[in-house]
Amino acid sequence: MAALLGPDGRRLGALPARCVVGRSPACDLVLDVRDVSREHAVVYWTGAAWELQDLGSRNGTYLAGRRLVARECLPLARGAEIRFGETLGPWQLVDDAPPRPMAVNLVDGRVVLVDVDELALPDADEPALWLRRSDAGVWFAEPADGPATRVEDRAVLTAGGEPWRVHLTDGVAATWQAASEPDAPPVHLQFRVSADEEHVELAARVGERRIDLKARAHHYPLLLLARARLADRAAGIPDGEEGWLPQDRLLQMLKVDVGYLHLSIHRIRLQFTQAGVPDPTRVVERRLGAGLLRLGIAHVTIDPL
Repeated sequence: MAALLGPDGRRLGALPARCVVGRSPACDLVLDVRDVSREHAVVYWTGAAWELQDLGSRNGTYLAGRRLVARECLPLARGAEIRFGETLGPWQLVDDAPPRPMAVNLVDGRVVLVDVDELALPDADEPALWLRRSDAGVWFAEPADGPATRVEDRAVLTAGGEPWRVHLTDGVAATWQAASEPDAPPVHLQFRVSADEEHVELAARVGERRIDLKARAHHYPLLLLARARLADRAAGIPDGEEGWLPQDRLLQMLKVDVGYLHLSIHRIRLQFTQAGVPDPTRVVERRLGAGLLRLGIAHVTIDPL
């Protein structure tokens, strides 16, 4: 990820897609110096490269010694030296990699990065709130004890009793997560289930390659979604509508709370990512505004163990 290194060795190591620099505590990079304006400049990602813009600062923004005209934008490359005002030494762009969606703790500065199109706050071990990106690119915040609501870039949310600013700019996801090859073979999920349903083995077949995902507790919610999809298919329901289950209904079937379900889905996606299964974000599809879920993989078989 992109990073800025300050003259005193201070490092901003997870640059958000729009990093506001200034004296105001609301800025992403706070420089408490008198000749720095409250909102002095912004370093931002265009979708292809980083750029620097002066925000009409009183004492100027400098790139490689040249002062920017107010509101002027200039491209940045790795190694670029930036000065904010005339007192501080230069900040250097030491990494120019694309940004990733993230949340920043406004109390201690902790950064949590989005993993497979979702993020748990304050952490995945004890999540109080989940952020998820829909197939349409819209982000939703879903607390453990409430419905999902749409959330915008730079919103401040409370999780674990602390405030977090989220950086979820539309369109950024394509820069940090590679899309699947358009001609990649379809994924086929193969479940094997014990008679008491206490043991659920899972494998993914991708073309001629078989990926053994073994038996995991978080495979059981996936099994229920697979059954719902197969049942709808047998009933003649169109592909685009088959398999959707209300979240409340799935919770009743699992006899768990919503926090356990969120964590299970997170573990499923993480396991698929680590195992190299294509499109791990699609394994469980959501209609977040409607509270519906389904298995996102159409090719599935269920056999006894």
